[in-house]
Amino acid sequence: MNDQHIQLQQKVLHYRSEVAKYKQLLQLAETELKREQLRNHYLQKQLEQMDEYEQTIEKLEQQLLFYEVALEEEKKRKKEMKQDIVRAHAYFTYTVMISEEKEEPTTVIGDFVVENIGNTPLNDPIICVRLRPADHAQFSGKFSFRHTQEEEGWTFAIDNWRQKIKEGEYWLKPIDETTLLPNEQLRFSSFELRIFHTIVVEAFVYFRQLKQGIPSFNHIVINK
Repeated sequence: MNDQHIQLQQKVLHYRSEVAKYKQLLQLAETELKREQLRNHYLQKQLEQMDEYEQTIEKLEQQLLFYEVALEEEKKRKKEMKQDIVRAHAYFTYTVMISEEKEEPTTVIGDFVVENIGNTPLNDPIICVRLRPADHAQFSGKFSFRHTQEEEGWTFAIDNWRQKIKEGEYWLKPIDETTLLPNEQLRFSSFELRIFHTIVVEAFVYFRQLKQGIPSFNHIVINK
């Protein structure tokens, strides 16, 4: 075997070795590339997960803010409920009966209703029914001129009631001592008005806790 043949064999072995080496390097590079691809994919997933976390945190913060506001409002509501609210409401309910004869008086029959719409009891009710003008109608109802233990209903609340009637005002109070609890009603029932000429009937209610008085929600107005 000559030297040239030996040299060729050595070169073949050398290049085979080089090819094998670079194949190994290529395999390592491919493996590293796959690893980097996986790493990038993992990082991308992590970023997406971070976005999801941020969105979830934002939603939770909004819910937290909502419940904080709701809690503040509930505390405020409870605080208001603990406070005494003194409030009343009064109104007329009535029926008008018109006579066929023009000369005959018109008759109104009705109730004056008082309601406690606050959250605290109201004591010592007094009502004032006022006719304007005073001589255009006659007013009557279930009230007594004397305050006796046997009677029930209403009686005059002031000493100079006769003078006040002449002025068209009827100041009345329950004969029995009365406390109107929250959501309860008090009625001056089945009063009667005989109306001869045009008249306006107003009413007011007073309590120990509402000395300034509450006007009725509605009036009775009859044109004749």
